[in-house]
Amino acid sequence: MGESLELSIKYFQLLFKSPFGIAHGTRNSTDAIYVKASFMGIEGYGEAAVPPYLGYDVPDLVCNFHQYFPAEMKGSDAIRTTMSKLAEGNSTIPKPLKTAVDIAMYDLFSRLTQKTMRSVFGIQGEEKVKCSYTLGISTVDELIEKLIEASDFSLFKIKLGGENDKQRVEAFLSNSNAPFCVDANQAWESVSESLEWMHWLKERNCLFVEQPLPVKLEKDYAELYQSSPLPIILDESIQGMSDLERLSSVCHGINVKLLKCGGVEPAQALVRQANKLGLKVLIGCMSESTCGAMAAAQLSPWADWVDLDGPRLISNDPFTGAVYRGGSLLLSSLPGTGAELIDKNFFKA
Repeated sequence: MGESLELSIKYFQLLFKSPFGIAHGTRNSTDAIYVKASFMGIEGYGEAAVPPYLGYDVPDLVCNFHQYFPAEMKGSDAIRTTMSKLAEGNSTIPKPLKTAVDIAMYDLFSRLTQKTMRSVFGIQGEEKVKCSYTLGISTVDELIEKLIEASDFSLFKIKLGGENDKQRVEAFLSNSNAPFCVDANQAWESVSESLEWMHWLKERNCLFVEQPLPVKLEKDYAELYQSSPLPIILDESIQGMSDLERLSSVCHGINVKLLKCGGVEPAQALVRQANKLGLKVLIGCMSESTCGAMAAAQLSPWADWVDLDGPRLISNDPFTGAVYRGGSLLLSSLPGTGAELIDKNFFKA
């Protein structure tokens, strides 16, 4: 078996168990990109789940993958060369491809060195960080059904931006004693609207509000921050380190997602910096399968909360290894992320 790095890619549609509604719309599936990195008979896997509102043509990205990454690179330096390409600051590699390759390469490297991925980054421990279960925009009856399905969770995220937001929050409070947070997904169009909602939610013991204002209203963030009765966690506004540096003084915390950052390596750097700044950290996902969720979970010892319920929302997860217990997504002690491909012919089909 020669020393060559092989990269394979697969387009796949992840199907939700039930329609998933957020302020951007309701969908039944999410396009996903999977990458397999093979070296010396060892394989690592990466994922980028790409919601339609991000605007990517996912099949086209998959078709053009080898324009950015060769299918095979011979020599013992192939891994180092590929990781160096991922780290280039002015890279033109589309972020979904970069994310999937980054995860696959670090999964591969961790397996080759017989380490957990988190230990490669110096992240110690297996803390059980509370994981939220997402209640998307839906009817009240559907919300109650989802609460029953998620009875093993002890933290919930309620998506707002629908016509029946208050009814759903009240229904949640009538049917659960668990703590909750909300995600507005940029749905509130002004500081005054945001404050009205946040005072109402504060009275109902909401923990925090995620992305209350649209990204385009960045100039209003300071005013909202100064008057907010609840912690503000920025999501869409924080895509990378430069955003964190610019906005750290107008939020209480950030939502870190691998796809936004471009992989585990830039995400862990963002989390590390947020910790240094004293900000709260939420590790989130793009409704990923076990592959992406277990990669993101490697950062959970440095987080205050994790929102990695993707594997529980999906009906056709190609991977196994995500274990939820006591309201937490457990970290694996296996080399890599702990995610394992179910069908070894997945990349051939």
